[in-house]
Amino acid sequence: MKKTLLTLLALIVILSISTGSVFAKDVDQKIKDLNKRLQKLELKSNKSKILWSGDLRIEAHSITGETADYYDGMELQSVLTNSLWFHQSTGNLPLDGLGQFDYNAVMGEIGDNPGEYMMWANSLQFNDIPNLMQPMLMDMAIAMGMDPSVMTPQDWANVQNGAMGMMMQVGGLHESQKVDNSLLYTTRLRLNMDAKVAKNVSFAGRMSMYKPWGASTQVGMFNGQANTMAMDANEPGVPGSTTLKVERAYFTWSKIGGQPWYLSLGRRPSTNGPPMHYRHDESRAGTPMGTIIDFQFDGATLGYNLTDKSTIRACYGLGYESQYGNGTLGQDNDTVLKDASFFGFNIDAYNTADMQIQTTIARAFNITDGFSGYVIMPNNPVTGAAMPGPIVTRFTPSVNLGDFDLASILLARKDGPVDWFVTGSWSKSKPIEGVTTPFGGMFADPFAPVEEQTGSMYYVGARYNFNNDKTKVGLEYNKGSQYWFNFAPSQDDIIAPKTSTRGTVWETYVTHRINRKFVMKVAFINYDYDYSGSGWHLGEPKDLDTAPVLGFPTYKKASKISLGFSARF
Repeated sequence: MKKTLLTLLALIVILSISTGSVFAKDVDQKIKDLNKRLQKLELKSNKSKILWSGDLRIEAHSITGETADYYDGMELQSVLTNSLWFHQSTGNLPLDGLGQFDYNAVMGEIGDNPGEYMMWANSLQFNDIPNLMQPMLMDMAIAMGMDPSVMTPQDWANVQNGAMGMMMQVGGLHESQKVDNSLLYTTRLRLNMDAKVAKNVSFAGRMSMYKPWGASTQVGMFNGQANTMAMDANEPGVPGSTTLKVERAYFTWSKIGGQPWYLSLGRRPSTNGPPMHYRHDESRAGTPMGTIIDFQFDGATLGYNLTDKSTIRACYGLGYESQYGNGTLGQDNDTVLKDASFFGFNIDAYNTADMQIQTTIARAFNITDGFSGYVIMPNNPVTGAAMPGPIVTRFTPSVNLGDFDLASILLARKDGPVDWFVTGSWSKSKPIEGVTTPFGGMFADPFAPVEEQTGSMYYVGARYNFNNDKTKVGLEYNKGSQYWFNFAPSQDDIIAPKTSTRGTVWETYVTHRINRKFVMKVAFINYDYDYSGSGWHLGEPKDLDTAPVLGFPTYKKASKISLGFSARF
């Protein structure tokens, strides 16, 4: 009996141990399964902290145009520098026995002394040219029977104009040409990121890719317009490569101290501001008015919400960092450029779904002759000689030109089925006296005196909404004066930023929402330029009806027909 009890007890113990082991294994497995589920939930929660959206736009364009009659400034620069070499080398003027300009003699002297010429040309600096020109002009004055010791400034100007007239005979007139790009396709991808960081802190960002079909290079051939230089200010607003660029990345700290203040820092939402969004059938996408600033930059905004309809913002941006990455270590502090920066106010005086009154007032400080970037120059701007090939060059600004003021005001309304707006914009240059570059000073030709210049531009538009806002037909018009200039190299216009035009632009479009997030657009835009240099702050704007001297050929007229589809997700 005792043996039997012991045996039963042993069996019970064994069974208990076995059952406990099975139970423990089951608990372990359940814990592992629970951990996996928690990890998945945590991963999903982390992913949901970033809200993704975006759009893909495919467009086809047909571009036609006509260039203005002009004299090639780069060719004339080459004739001038070669003539300076001849005068320095021989001590004689490049004239034949009849007193006419003899460029064959100049080229002959270069051909006879190629080594000396190349050494001279390679060491020639832009600021050397006035010193070399003075003795040649003095000899020309003497040859014309004038006494340099009693000549007036006007006499010297006449001698200089006479010399230029002779050299223009070599360059000759470049007559107007037709331009025809019958088919250009583009793809633009934008990925938006939004996240809630804390109760009153949020993040927003956007990455973009914009490219033409059949090409993938951000650096194009420079043609005198700001949007043909690959730089921070216009990427990715200008079609280039397949690379995703960080277009926007900033945080916003709201309700600071429980008050209606907010602070925003980072890469700014500074493109496609009002009223530029109407023609794309999009919501307002930028803070400053697109009439004066359509420009990528990094900076800060301090804002105060006066009411739920009114906000005032103080905005700061940096357009050019002069010392980092520009080889300035060890340079004399007097020769290091100052940073180019922006400061201004953006005021939403009244902003509702039916009406918007806004103004942007800004000053650009220490503007340079361009911004850091990459460029392919067809000619050496100092000597005018053709480059040996399509060489990509890192561009670094060389001088601070002065300051620049901008202001714009907008009234936009929705009256029944009609959306309409009217804007007025103003600009004023404040150049540093005597500062010039191979492409000229602020609104002045190379070596010419610089003066303050005022420009203006007005821009109006309206669109009619059909079929419960599914179909919208719009018409827009803008006109800029001779000295009008804005910072808009990133504007979404392939030919050139339309609001930068020194002349008139008409645009008409039809947008149709095939469904809420799939939009078709047909558009026509026509440019009629009155003056050269639209979108650029260097060089004297020239009347294009007068066959002026230009550094690069420029459109007199241009137009574009586009068909596009946008999928928004």
